[in-house]
Amino acid sequence: MTKKIFFLFPNTANNPTVTTSIPIFSGIAKELGWKQKYFDTTWYQKTQDSTEGKEKTGGFRPGFVKLERHYLPKKRLISDLQKAIDKFSPDILAITTMSPDYEFLMTFFPQIKVPAKTITIIGGVHVTFATDEVVKSKLFDIACVGQGENTFREILTRYEQKRSLKNIQGTYFINKNSGKVIKNPRRKMLSSEEVWKTDANYSLFDDSYFTFPFDGKMVKMFKLEVGRGCPFNCSYCGNTALKEDSAGLGNFLYARDIDSIFRTTKKVIEKYKIEMFNFTDECFLARPKAWLNEFAKRWHAEVRRPLFIQSRPETITEENIQLLKACGAPFVQVGLGVESGSEKILHEVCNRMMKVDIIIKAYDLLNKHGARTNAYFMLGFPHETREDIFETIDLCRRINADINSVAIFQPLPGSKLRKVCLDEGLLDEEEECSTYTGGSILKMPQISAEEISNLFRVFLLYAKLPKSYYPQIEKCEKDYENNKELFEKLVKLRWKIEDKNKKNKRKWVTKK
Repeated sequence: MTKKIFFLFPNTANNPTVTTSIPIFSGIAKELGWKQKYFDTTWYQKTQDSTEGKEKTGGFRPGFVKLERHYLPKKRLISDLQKAIDKFSPDILAITTMSPDYEFLMTFFPQIKVPAKTITIIGGVHVTFATDEVVKSKLFDIACVGQGENTFREILTRYEQKRSLKNIQGTYFINKNSGKVIKNPRRKMLSSEEVWKTDANYSLFDDSYFTFPFDGKMVKMFKLEVGRGCPFNCSYCGNTALKEDSAGLGNFLYARDIDSIFRTTKKVIEKYKIEMFNFTDECFLARPKAWLNEFAKRWHAEVRRPLFIQSRPETITEENIQLLKACGAPFVQVGLGVESGSEKILHEVCNRMMKVDIIIKAYDLLNKHGARTNAYFMLGFPHETREDIFETIDLCRRINADINSVAIFQPLPGSKLRKVCLDEGLLDEEEECSTYTGGSILKMPQISAEEISNLFRVFLLYAKLPKSYYPQIEKCEKDYENNKELFEKLVKLRWKIEDKNKKNKRKWVTKK
């Protein structure tokens, strides 16, 4: 008898999103012969997401050609999900969430009637760090914590063999009627050979999940996991929290097997006509040199499509840029976490032990070679002042990145900075995190949440327009409601100046 699994992703964005985990788990289910159904919440009306927020504040260029998207009323979500579950009648319902996803899930999933025979399992970063909250909801049979591949495989295998699911490592087993919880031991981390042993399955996703706006046109782009973990220990980051959570359980840092990368790359090029690749890897250029050299040779010989990577300013060297050029890609976009222009915030709050000079040198080198650049900034950190934020604005102006992604700090469960916020009374335990563009939830004496939100809105106007415009920008900062027309005018001017400056930028030249 065919076993059936129903994947649910409570997507908070208004754009199709392929999570890292679901294709992996779908690949495992496919390998084991399970029939599958996928449901996400993309096409139901929600509040403004981060992409839309960044476009309005001048972070993303407005006027991109966009897909025609028709969103259904949110009230349809519950009835449509219920019908899909009832029609498919799954043996297992599997959900993956990060913290904002979980909070959104709780706005509708309690109203869903899951068939009595269906085992409901939930996993993801939020479940790992807020397990008690998830367990207390009594909505799930199994909560998976930590790395999930082998846990998921064992759940499916045991279910098919009609064996007990109560004592699987890496899970909490919950009796939804009695409330009794069995907390099982943590599971050892996978070995490097095991991580990508099973090929991810992308057949659940249609073309819309791989179609993105880029430079005024729509392109086919694929997000590919090429590494896992990060060697650094930033206090606000989930990777640091996951590293500490898995201490003693095995390896946390992985560089994906080269053959696995190119096997997946070729499949998706053939199936989806992929034109560009966005690598999911926290610090690509921190990978072992032998791995990077082999990757560059094969990318040059077999793919030669544009690359988007993320790394750290410390990894930007002449040698590494030449290695990127050796990939033969028409261009490489390099994204670096800058976060703050204040060394006080970088060192004492974020645990990013780098000098601002290192950040400047990294972008100067990338700009010299004509690389496309992305810079990630964050404001609203604990202890941050208005003066600190303007140091970040000045740094944004100085490094002159092609793309600037600005976010508001969120004290995510599991992070060191969340504990700092709780210990210092800057955060109520029950306060739900917002999105990275939705506003600050901290209560700080030196700067209000409202001032942080206002500065977030005009951050790139301060950073990109001549300082002679500061009085006009400050008007928009202090009283946005009465200066919306001026604000929109300044955003348009920001892009006009950007276009003029781009004409003088050097081109990326790859190795033949």
